[in-house]
Amino acid sequence: MDWEEVARRARDVQYERPEVPLGIPAAGIGGLRVPLSGIREDSVELSEGTVYAFVDLPPGMRGVNMSRSVRAVLESLEGARSLADLASSAASRLLELHEYSSTARVVVRASAFRAGEAPASGLRSPARFLAMASASADRSGAVRSSVGAAVLGMTACPCGEELMRAAAGGCPAPATHTQRAYLRMEASPAGSTSISRLRSVAAAALGAEPLPLLRRPDEAAVIHGAVSGARFAEDAFRLAALGFARSHPSFPPDGTLRLRVRSLESIHGHDVIVEGSLSGRELRALLGPG
Repeated sequence: MDWEEVARRARDVQYERPEVPLGIPAAGIGGLRVPLSGIREDSVELSEGTVYAFVDLPPGMRGVNMSRSVRAVLESLEGARSLADLASSAASRLLELHEYSSTARVVVRASAFRAGEAPASGLRSPARFLAMASASADRSGAVRSSVGAAVLGMTACPCGEELMRAAAGGCPAPATHTQRAYLRMEASPAGSTSISRLRSVAAAALGAEPLPLLRRPDEAAVIHGAVSGARFAEDAFRLAALGFARSHPSFPPDGTLRLRVRSLESIHGHDVIVEGSLSGRELRALLGPG
């Protein structure tokens, strides 16, 4: 059977008028896995990424031509030098292929590893983190991009520490509860920082860094690092903002830093989440006058 002829005879139902003529802000693909063998982020090598790609759909059109979205992503892989480059190229290509859309957005996420080292034994213990980039494009030709990183840390609760101190009659706190916490940072424009720098700032804002390989002395060092600097999720959020401001003195005033901390509470059945955005002007104000 001639499948090309079949496709020509079939109606292109995406272009039919929908029963409800309502425009849709974002329609597209999610969870598309792509190879990233040709992309590096500083010294970090990436192997596989997951892509989400969306365009807006006008009220007079029934559906998006999904294969065009996949094509835009795969074609943009060729020549992409970074995750931000891939996201920006794909967003622009989406608008070239979807002639009926006026906006496009692409998000790329990839697992990455840094060469970690156990704090006491010095054994190699690779630390995983999430690298990400996103880009939005419109018909004016403008493309706005961002890069980000999400890291896993370990925090100790200052409230529990105080309760245990009071229970011990004012002596140094013998215990508190600890938990894993995730801190995500995204900065735009993408060229104002790097994924590796964001990872470093995020890791420093958390109490300690869990690692896959830890001997007993290493476990003691990690636990000590967390409990000696007990902090709330709110503290980690503020420390990350301050750390970014200090390490990025030239961050543009109209730039944006987005932060999100999620603490997987050990004594509660729910998580604690702290999130927000700061402009470059607000970040500069954290450094005080001068």
